[in-house]
Amino acid sequence: MPLPQKQTVSELQFILYSRPLHPELFDIYHDHRIVQAGYEAHIWVTGISHLIGFFRGRATIVELIAETGAELPRRGRLISLPLRGEKDREINHIDGIRYMTSFQVETMSARLYAHSHEELAAQASRGGLFVPFPEWSSGSLAPLSYIDYDAKVRHLHVFSYHAFPDELTIIKTQSIFELV
Repeated sequence: MPLPQKQTVSELQFILYSRPLHPELFDIYHDHRIVQAGYEAHIWVTGISHLIGFFRGRATIVELIAETGAELPRRGRLISLPLRGEKDREINHIDGIRYMTSFQVETMSARLYAHSHEELAAQASRGGLFVPFPEWSSGSLAPLSYIDYDAKVRHLHVFSYHAFPDELTIIKTQSIFELV
């Protein structure tokens, strides 16, 4: 018998920090590191959610999707938003880093969701970080996290998709970390 889906959309929030967070705070299902001349970045798939850490010298920006009740530090927290609808945010010049993000929570019909889920899996076969969670599936489609990115010398552009089949919902984020 499959385990129940660990996370639900209504219990998630979008958080931004100006400090690193310790890996012991999370269940990390995939860890990816990006190193460029001017920065280093870590992308963690933390279930049907993620953490992106962007580091330049002593400057840090961490984007996180986490459960509302998670025990996370308050120090360094810049933004905390419930994951509902569509939102855009921009923060300029945190120690030479410009950050922009946009997220969208989209609930669909069963047919449209199945088609979108298929498209994500097909897109993931061409690259990016793809982590399905069949052990949390209650039907034919498994919850998943798919993260793709474009890492250049002066910026990191990240697209994430988190699919929740039980809720027929996909969370989409687009984030840009840019050196200024």
